[in-house]
Amino acid sequence: MTQMEAQLAARKGTDIWKKYQEHALAPLENGGVLKQLRGGADEELVQGLLGILDINAFEIRAPEPGGSIRGLYRRAALFPHSCMPNLQTAIDDERRIKVFSNRFIAAGEILYNCYTNVLLGTEERRQILREGKCFDCTCPRCQDPTELGTHMSSFICSHCSCRGGYIVRQRETGTWQCLLNPEHSLKQEFVSNMLERAKEEIFHARDDIYRLELLLAKLTRLLHGNHFLMLDIKQNIASILRQILQNITHRPNKKVYERKIRLCQEILLVLKVIAPGVSRLKAIALYELANTQAELTRKLFNEKEQSSRDLVVELQQVEVMLRESLRMLLFEPLATPEGQLSRTMLRELKELQDDIKTLQESNDAVRNQ
Repeated sequence: MTQMEAQLAARKGTDIWKKYQEHALAPLENGGVLKQLRGGADEELVQGLLGILDINAFEIRAPEPGGSIRGLYRRAALFPHSCMPNLQTAIDDERRIKVFSNRFIAAGEILYNCYTNVLLGTEERRQILREGKCFDCTCPRCQDPTELGTHMSSFICSHCSCRGGYIVRQRETGTWQCLLNPEHSLKQEFVSNMLERAKEEIFHARDDIYRLELLLAKLTRLLHGNHFLMLDIKQNIASILRQILQNITHRPNKKVYERKIRLCQEILLVLKVIAPGVSRLKAIALYELANTQAELTRKLFNEKEQSSRDLVVELQQVEVMLRESLRMLLFEPLATPEGQLSRTMLRELKELQDDIKTLQESNDAVRNQ
C-alpha cells in the first residue's frame, strides 16, 4: 500500500491537508494513538495514508452496513484518467472489482478509467481532479472549448442573434469569448458569480417542479441547453415526473408523459457524445425513456387515441430500448443499484414481450376474420 501514489508534496498546505490535520491527525494525537503505534507515526505518515486513499481508492457502490465505503485495488488504481474513458469498473457485494471495456479498444491504445463525474463541466471536473488527484486533465474533452460539441459549459452570446453564438472558455488564454465574434466576451468574475447563484437556486428549488421549470426557462436565456447545470435541472424535473407518474392517486395527462420523454431524449443526446459505448448513466436514461414511452402508448390505446397496430409498433420500439439498456448493465453486480434495476428490467421485458405477442395474435385473428 505504501508504494501507491500519495502526492504528498502537492497536497502540503492545501485545504484538504489542513482539514485532515484538524479532523484526523489532531484526534489521533490527542487520544495517544500515534504514540502507541510500533515504530511511531508522524503527520507525514498519516497524511500520506490519507493521500493514498484519496488518490487511489474506488467507491464501493454495493450496499454496505453503516453507509458507503471506499476500497483500494492496487492494480486497478494504475489505470490513468480520462474524461472519455474506455474502461468501466464494477465492485460486487464481496468487494471484488471487475474492470471491463466500455467500447472497442484498438491494439496499442492506452486504457483509461474516469475519476470524476462526466456530467460536470470542464472547469468543475478539472478542479475536482486538481484538488483531489493532484493533476490537470488534458483529455480531448477537456482540451475542446465546446466539450466535443455538447457545449456543456457554454453561455449564450446575448449580442449574436444567429444560431451558434455561444461563449466558451478558451483553453490557451482562459478568457470567455464568442465562437462567432471573439470581441463578444464575458468576465471570469461574472461567469463564476452567475454559476454560483444558479447552483444556489437549483439547490433551493430541488423538490419543487414549478420552481425548477421556471428556473430552466430563466437560464435558457443565459446558458446553452446542454450546459451541465441545465442537465442537472432536467434530471431533477424528470425524477419528480417519475414520482408523479408512479403515484396511483394522480391521473396525469399525456403532456406529463411527453415532458418526461422529451427530457430523457435531451439528456441521452448529450450522454451519447460524452459517454460512448457501455454507460450506466446512458442505460438508466434509456430505461426511463423506454418505461415512460410504454406507459404513454398504453394510455393512448386505452383512451382509444391509438390503434392496436400502432400500439404494437410502439411497444416493439420500447423493447429495442430495453434490450439496449439491459446490454449496458450486463456486468453490473446484482447487489448494486444498477444490478437491482437490471433484474426489474428483465421482468418488465418479459411482460412486454408477452403483451406484444398477445396483441399480434389478436391483430392476426381480426385480420383473418
